[in-house]
Amino acid sequence: MSHPPQAPYQPYPPVPQYEQPKRGAGLAVASMVLGIIALLLSWVPIINNLAAVLAVVGLGLGIPALLRARRGTHGGKGLAITGLVTSVVALVLVIATQFLYAKVIDEVERSIDEELNSAPSDTVTSDLAEPATGGASDPAEVVPLGVPARIGDYQVTVDAVELDANASVAAADEFNEPPAGQYVLTQLTATYTGTGEGAPGWDLTAVFHGTDARQYSDADCMALLADDAMDAPTLNPGGTDTFQFCMDVPPAAVQGGQLSIEPTLSFDSSERVFYAIQ
Repeated sequence: MSHPPQAPYQPYPPVPQYEQPKRGAGLAVASMVLGIIALLLSWVPIINNLAAVLAVVGLGLGIPALLRARRGTHGGKGLAITGLVTSVVALVLVIATQFLYAKVIDEVERSIDEELNSAPSDTVTSDLAEPATGGASDPAEVVPLGVPARIGDYQVTVDAVELDANASVAAADEFNEPPAGQYVLTQLTATYTGTGEGAPGWDLTAVFHGTDARQYSDADCMALLADDAMDAPTLNPGGTDTFQFCMDVPPAAVQGGQLSIEPTLSFDSSERVFYAIQ
């Protein structure tokens, strides 16, 4: 008996291999964002310190993001590379700009020191004790008490100067604290000559130039006065008010010192006027 022929062997088709899906690219995105922000801020003075911190964080996120992307477990390879590159460039720019800014500051300080060292001693002395309108150094141009002088938009008359005003200041308000040195009190009358409105208590300031070559401004005196400048009213053109300024001066620097009245917001020493203190 014969057997039927067997069918030829048919191999089974290979089982398809499914690639494991990649995970997200959160680290890569964060690295790129931080790197770009750090790059944008890297040239701004002071703020570039923050840029350096962001760049370091961007590097810390970009390196593991790139390693994961190369292993195929996560996406965002290009994003990670962008984050690394921008972070490195930002760090380089931060170092370069800070070096440049430091060099510029050193040059400015060196120039100022050279000018001060090369200036004649009589010039330095006249700048410290400039006694009259227009920057003149002639003591005869010091304005006497009771005589008005033009200061900005005001005609200012110094009525009185009290060199040892500790008792007067203490009597003005019971909560006034004792001075660190010695209170100097000046009373002045200001007439507004401008065209708008004037606030003499804010527009004018008093400065005592001590014999210790230091300036003592009324802005540093926190005592409340009987006729305080901060209480001076707003003046229309032609309006006049009388008020007081105080300064806290070391006692040893009072005798022989000078008093100037000047515009509060002026940085030009030629606008100050020196008044006699006795």
